[in-house]
Amino acid sequence: MYAHVVLLLGAALVQGSGAVWQCGADAECGALAGGVCAGGACVCTPHQEPVLGGTLCVDRAPYHLSSCVEDHQCARLVTRYHCAVQEDGESSCLCQAGHHYFSGRCWATAAFGEACTADEQCLDTPRDPYSLKCEGTCVCADGYYQRQRGECRKRAAAVGERCVLDQDCDFTDGACDAASFTCYNVNDASTRTVQQAANVTEHAAILSRANKMARQHGGACDAASPCPSPFECSAGACLCPWGYYPSANGASCLAELGSPSTVEQCGGLLAEVVDGRCVCPANFFYEENMRDCVKVTRRIEESCVSDASCHTFGAASRCGPAQEPWGFRYCECVPEDAVWDADQYMCRLFAGVGEPCEVDGDCMAGELEVQCRRDELGQGYCACPDHLTELGGLCLTTGLELGEACQDTFECTGTDNTVCAAGACTCADGYVADDDNNICAPIIGGACSVDGDCVIEHTVCSNTTGTLTCQCDYLFIEYDDACWPALSEDSRSCAVSAQCAAVLGEASACAAGECVCSDNHHERDGRCWPITELFSSCSRSSECYLREGSERAVCRNGLCQCDFAHPYSDDTGTCMSGVAAISGSVLLVLAALYVTRH
Repeated sequence: MYAHVVLLLGAALVQGSGAVWQCGADAECGALAGGVCAGGACVCTPHQEPVLGGTLCVDRAPYHLSSCVEDHQCARLVTRYHCAVQEDGESSCLCQAGHHYFSGRCWATAAFGEACTADEQCLDTPRDPYSLKCEGTCVCADGYYQRQRGECRKRAAAVGERCVLDQDCDFTDGACDAASFTCYNVNDASTRTVQQAANVTEHAAILSRANKMARQHGGACDAASPCPSPFECSAGACLCPWGYYPSANGASCLAELGSPSTVEQCGGLLAEVVDGRCVCPANFFYEENMRDCVKVTRRIEESCVSDASCHTFGAASRCGPAQEPWGFRYCECVPEDAVWDADQYMCRLFAGVGEPCEVDGDCMAGELEVQCRRDELGQGYCACPDHLTELGGLCLTTGLELGEACQDTFECTGTDNTVCAAGACTCADGYVADDDNNICAPIIGGACSVDGDCVIEHTVCSNTTGTLTCQCDYLFIEYDDACWPALSEDSRSCAVSAQCAAVLGEASACAAGECVCSDNHHERDGRCWPITELFSSCSRSSECYLREGSERAVCRNGLCQCDFAHPYSDDTGTCMSGVAAISGSVLLVLAALYVTRH
């Protein structure tokens, strides 16, 4: 008996986990859609894996960008992965926010200057996983030069090396050939080469060779049936190794950018093999898929299709909006962050107060261009001019008056009770501009000393709250920072609903210049009350409502009822009028006499 109970409990736990269902044949695996019976248990084939609590078999998701249903399918990315919905609505294995994919796994991203523990963590914009290295913080890697803050570019030291801009060719008389993207000597025409067309032809040949390979991909495997090279056996299926992905026909493994590669394996767009690895050409940028290279824009006036194409000109560049009449887009600098520098051919980042600079134009404090001053070593730093005060990275003045342009409230000292808002000195909360006197005067409730401080019509300086504040004068009512005449008991003419509240209560409103009761309320005894019909709960007679003659209804025993002088009529469904009540009583007397006599 004990063994039987243990067996049943074990089976229940296995089935409840969604991992394995016991079976004797494939037909018994209906609880695991797509599953097969193997070794007495319902399992997915090596090509698939279970999802939705072990109720459905779907294709495996072993690679970066693989289609997926649940996060656990992406576990081959090691850490910080998830199954995320992309712009096209499809779900794929991707790295979580703050992480990037490289060398078969997701890494926590550290930008230039940030703390790191491994080179693979260092990645910045423009996107090049080799431009930075880790030395406690991310810095430019060997062979790269820093063009400006956080932007490291590959240095070309000789004729024939790869480049994009003339500045990349770091040798005397070096320049970059626009056709071949290689360095040449401007004084020696023979050093120029034509290479771009050959590269495109070679790339097409690589893809063609890769797609003609006939190896089986995704097949089942075990110790007795190993996978053909270069596939590896993983959980019973043949998969590409980490850092590789299947070709379009699934017949071979292609190298992701950064992985060791042959020419045949390096099949990504514009990718090439350098020192035995599949990489992007120097100063080309890497797509987030780590399979393709971004086609860079070499001249600011050239058209573009994405922001990444424009990062030739720095991280503060972007692909601008479509232009009329053909809809072409062109690279531009982000105006809030940088300015175009034609000499250095880049979007030069603005530097803040205390940051390094070369010329005054580098330095911006808010919207103000400030000075680049050099120290005793000749290094330039952005600084405020002598007549301005540095505060929070801004260079500020003082004495600005109401309406003048400002950067911070610190500057608005020329007019009392002002703050800097929306770029101008404006009146602070609790104050209103008095254009006649160019001052900020207290609104209703604002502090005052004498009546003259209170500029709103019909206000006086009064001590009604324990301190002197501007309040509406006697016989006036406050509403929306103004004082309105109070109404008398017999007056119904109004301008705002606040006037009606003092006469009819809070359930009133001003409509078409007259005080009326709000919806679902009626006026009785000089106030507006919720409409409470006969036989409904009430707390006072004023609440009781009749379409005609509400005064006939009273609140008695917690219910609205007819008073004794106006009894309820089943025929009319209301309280009878005085005449009807008397007539009814006379008829009742006559009827009684008639019965007595007969």
